Amino acid sequence: MRKLIFLFNITLLTFLLAGCLQVDTTINLKKDGSGIINEKVLMSKTFVNMMKEFAIAFQDSSTSAEEEFSIFKDDEIIADAKEYGDNVNYVSHEFISNDEWEGYEAIYSFDDISKIRIQPDPDSKMEMSEGEDSDEYYFFKFIKGDVSELIIDRPPINFSQDSVYSDSTDEVTEQNDDEMSEEALKMMDGMKINISIKVDGDITSSNASYVNGSTITLFEMDLGEMMKNKEAFKEFRNNEPGNIEEMKQFMEKFPGMKIEIEKPVSIKFK
Repeated sequence: MRKLIFLFNITLLTFLLAGCLQVDTTINLKKDGSGIINEKVLMSKTFVNMMKEFAIAFQDSSTSAEEEFSIFKDDEIIADAKEYGDNVNYVSHEFISNDEWEGYEAIYSFDDISKIRIQPDPDSKMEMSEGEDSDEYYFFKFIKGDVSELIIDRPPINFSQDSVYSDSTDEVTEQNDDEMSEEALKMMDGMKINISIKVDGDITSSNASYVNGSTITLFEMDLGEMMKNKEAFKEFRNNEPGNIEEMKQFMEKFPGMKIEIEKPVSIKFK
């Protein structure tokens, strides 16, 4: 969603730590290079209710007391089509609400995948980041043929300049780990981010790291799965990978974490 009220900015830390967001983006690609984008965005009911309380607290006299608070708005969901590219069109959406989650599922169409872009940062759904960096997108090139090829250029992976921490830093991070309660870990359990591509046909060859049938996963993070290995999770938080090989080793410990490291990715299908 775009341009939500400023209250989201002051609750960014809570938003990230509470695991209140689930975003699933699936590109369904046809053999002619066209297709649809399925986007599902969910927020925890706890977070939504908290934002409602903030909205009421900061409500000014010009706002109707009866005006219903809504995080997800029809016009903004429709306008989100252009965030994927100029040739992307809104098709439909429906709202989702249950005891645990609130959000929407939207469908957008495109006639040429070479003209679309995907931003992996979940903050882009909240308009929390400032500015726009053209490097922070997945870009696509499509070559049509009897065996069509999709080439994906991923965003750069920024590694820590120093993956070895000093003793003083270790002491701080160990203290932070001790302060991370079971309740805090439980709150983070719901966060899930997924970006994948599903081709209409059989994949004949690909250098992609995560291929399952006709589906290729570009990015996946399931915090609940990652935290099942708590020691490895703490290690990941406290000692970021410094290069591709270190990242591969880390991801082997986390079945809930998939990051495509090939650049570019080639997918041939028919």
